[in-house]
Formats: sequence, structure tokens, C-alpha cells
Amino acid sequence: MVRTTVSRQGGEADQEAGDDHVGQEPAADKTSQSVPVVVDDEQGGGAKKHVRTVLLVSTSLYMFLYAGAFFGYGPMQLMLEESGAFASRCSPDEEELPCPAQTSMLLNVQFVAQLTMISSPLLGAGCDKYGPFVMINISLLMGTLGLALLTASTSLGIDNMLFPAFISLGFMANISGLFTVQTGLVFPQGRSRNRAISSLNALFDAGAITYLVLWYISKSVPLPTISGCYLGIFVLVVGAAAICWRKVTRILNPSNEDDEDEEQGSNDDVDDVAGSVTNTPADESVKEGICESGIREDGAPEESSGVDATPTSNDRAVSFADASCLETTSSSDQLFSDEVPPASANRSRRASSYIKIADRLPRRQLLSGQYIALASFFAFHQARNIWILTTTRDFLAYLGDDETGNKYLSIFTLLTPVSVLGLPCVDAILFKYGYGLGLQVVNVLGMAQGIIQVSSDNLNVQVVGFIFYSFYRCFLFSVSFSCLPAFLSGQVLGKGYGFLILCGGVLGLVNIPLSNVAVNLLGGNFFIPNLLYLLGCIPCSCLAWRVGRGFKREKKEGELPVLARLRQSKMLGAG
Repeated sequence: MVRTTVSRQGGEADQEAGDDHVGQEPAADKTSQSVPVVVDDEQGGGAKKHVRTVLLVSTSLYMFLYAGAFFGYGPMQLMLEESGAFASRCSPDEEELPCPAQTSMLLNVQFVAQLTMISSPLLGAGCDKYGPFVMINISLLMGTLGLALLTASTSLGIDNMLFPAFISLGFMANISGLFTVQTGLVFPQGRSRNRAISSLNALFDAGAITYLVLWYISKSVPLPTISGCYLGIFVLVVGAAAICWRKVTRILNPSNEDDEDEEQGSNDDVDDVAGSVTNTPADESVKEGICESGIREDGAPEESSGVDATPTSNDRAVSFADASCLETTSSSDQLFSDEVPPASANRSRRASSYIKIADRLPRRQLLSGQYIALASFFAFHQARNIWILTTTRDFLAYLGDDETGNKYLSIFTLLTPVSVLGLPCVDAILFKYGYGLGLQVVNVLGMAQGIIQVSSDNLNVQVVGFIFYSFYRCFLFSVSFSCLPAFLSGQVLGKGYGFLILCGGVLGLVNIPLSNVAVNLLGGNFFIPNLLYLLGCIPCSCLAWRVGRGFKREKKEGELPVLARLRQSKMLGAG
């Protein structure tokens, strides 16, 4: 491990190797106190290992049991039908339940709840500003409220209470979705971070099986009892995650401790946080000594940097494992700000005026062509994903699944965890071929599943489509969310995630009229809506290509300013 200590006075860097602790400065010399900047080439960043492990385990549990379960609505719809929810909507002459009006209301409950995705930008901005600890507590509150209302609705027979219940659960699921990325940021940049994000997203997808398990339990246990027990487990699991985030916050912000002795004792914890814990553009103490090339660490050009100079608590929580040295310095033009650069350096600068997306103003990062292409791609596939999850129960019923005792709906739900098997494929494709090809794989898998869906009425053939769909979801969320921290700065990462979900939620509004048309006007035939979503996959291939081209440009042109400054450095040294 290489530890680099930089003086607050901007003095020369003092580098030491093989030492695990920062040396103590004389207590009387307050002006020369140094800021420890730990750079661990093996770990790259993160909290203490045991805290990181417990955090990952607790996050995995509530992703699987609760956040992902929200989107696996089919078995929950069966439980609500069996409990008689909205049966009053059926006319007396309709002896067979569920009737179309009841089915339509139960579908609307989920579709309306999914409109909470519109709030995702605000939730992401809140995570950026207040940090993960505050947001996980809000998630705990909303989940508790939603499950309490679900318990009351099923106990008292108040059907309309299902709407606020599932709206609250929608907020819980969307806030929890933020933590697939936030928890991944605790891990070092590169394959470790991608694997953590991909694993959490796979568990998020696999969570759809939770309601299926509850449905089997409901055959012998009343739904109100199940809802109450489900609520108690939620408080324990998410409460444990909140405690872990509190511990991570204390490790990353030891200066917030009231007791100076406790603050001094926490230095060992800070040394275990590999990577720059408090490196922000406003930290004037970090001027040099981080990179062997001598380039300052903030990496933002004086004339174009619009990053807020006031670090927030979440800046520390998400930036300690940010981009590598080359990436963070690619756009710096201030290394020789007191010198007049030679003409050759000016020509190099004019030849490539490209500024990496992470070095731009936060608003310009979210308006970059790269982000807009990714958001458009994700919006379509997220709306399509929600459509499939919500309507599969009725789509299969039209094909005759009710006569089999919902056998194929169970198979669909049970195949959801198969997406975990796709994680090695995701890892290999991202590592060898990049995010552009990863998004193309999403498109191909979606089209394969869609072709099966519209071309065959055979339930056995649909099982093949279920397999394609499981891998489709794995690639969609793993690639899209792993992509975000690869080109956005930590200060806008929450907003970037939020706007992705927002775009999917807004486009998903079309699902409400589509489902009503399929159920009420087409007699439960979902062929036309499914065909429209299949055809929509075709232009998405262009969006995936655009994202891949953007990453190639980032890699190609983002390195040019660094090379130019290195040449400039040699010329000035020679002069």
C-alpha cells in the first residue's frame, strides 16, 4: 500500500510505503498539520472490510425480500383475489371470479404505485445531499407504513386502502433501488464495484419470488397474518442496514465526533478506508503528490469547473472510491497556472477541447448525449419490464394457465432467480467489450423473449421466453446501473439514478391504458401491446451504440489533455 500525505500549506508530498498508519504530527504545531490521503492500490476505496461485508449482506436481504418483491406483483395479485379484494366491483350475475372489473382494479393498484418512480430524481437528489443513512431511514418508514396499511386493508376488508399501501411500498422500493449503486460505491472502482452492483441488482430481480413463496404460505395461513409477520421481518432487516450505514458514515466522517478522544481513536478506521475519503474539488490541501505525473488531484479546469465547492456529507460517502488517478486528472489545466505554456501545448489544448463528462457542471452531465442516450434506452426497457411483470398473470391466464392451477405463473416467478447465473456473463462482457455491447445484449434478450411471447400460444414454449426474460432483467439493471458511476461524478450520481427511474416511470404511464384496452376491449388478449413493445426494441439498438461510442470517446479524448500536460512539463523543465 502507498500512503501519500499532503500538507495543508500546499507543501511537497511526503510518500511512505508499507506503513499502515499515518504518522502523528506534533500537537503544538497546528498550522503544519497534514491531511492523510490513503491510496491503496489493492482495495481502491471503501469502509472497513467487516462493516462493508455486513452492509452488503443486510442490503442483499432487503433487496431480495422487499425491494424486488414489489415488482413481482403476479403472486400478490393472486393472494388479493383469493382474499376478495375488489370483488364488490363484480356484478351479481358474474359468478366466476375474478371478473374483468376486479382484475382491472387490481392491475391499477400496481400501476398507480409504480408512478412513484416519478419521484426518483428527488429521492436521488436527497441521497446526494443528505447521504445514504437518512435515505435508508426514510425507506424504513415508508416500508413500515405500506405493510401496516396492507395488513389493515386485508384484515378490515377496506379495498381502497390498497392504493396508499402499495404507493408507500413503491416509495420504499425506489429508495431501496438507490442502494444498489450506493452500496456498490463502498467497493473499489473497477470489476469489484461492478460485481457488487450487478449482484445486488440480480437479487433485486430475484426478489420477485418472494410473493410466490408468500402465496404458497397463504394457502394455510391467512393473508393478514402473513402481512403482519412480513412487516416485523422488514423492520429487523432494514433496521440492521440502517445501523450499518450509520457506522459507515462515522468511519467516513470522523470529524463529526463530539469527543476529540474518540475522533483520535477513529484514525485507525480512517486508515482502513482505502482511497481518498474527503477528496473534493474544494479541498485545497490536495494539490499534488497523488499521481506520479505531478498533476493535481481535483482534475477540473479553472474556466469550466462548476462543481459546488461546499462538500456535503454524501460527497464523502460516495467519492472515496471515485475514478482512478488518470480519470480524475484528465481535464486539469491548472498544473502550471503560474507559467506561460509553450505554443505546442496550446496547440494540443486547442486540438482537443473535450471535457470528460464527470468534470462538467452537474446539469451538463445530465444533459450530455451519453446520459440522454442511456436514459432513453433504460426508460423504454424499464417500462417494458414493468409491463411484463404486471401483466404476466393475466397474459398466461388468457393462454389457459388458470386451468393448470397457475402452474406457469409459478414457473415464471421461480425462474426469476435464474438471473443470478447471468452475473459471470455480465462481468465478462463489461470487462472485455464494454458497456455498449452490454446494452446491445439487453436488446437482443428482450427481442428474443418478445418474439416468443407474440408468436406462440403454447404455454410450454413460453417457458423458454421466461428464461430469456430472467437474463434480460439481469443485464438491464446490472449494465445500466454499473454504467452510471463509470462516467458521472459522485456529486450527481444519485440524481442520475433518479432520472433514469423517472424516465422509465413516465414512459410507463402508457401501461395503464394499454392494460385497460387489453382486458376490457380485447377480451384479455395482450398480443397487440406485446407486439408494440417488441417493435420498440429495434430503435434501442441505436441508443446502445450511442452509449458505446460515448465511452470510446471518453477514453480516447479524455487522455489527450494529460499527455499534452506531460509534454508541457518536459518542455518547461528543459527550459
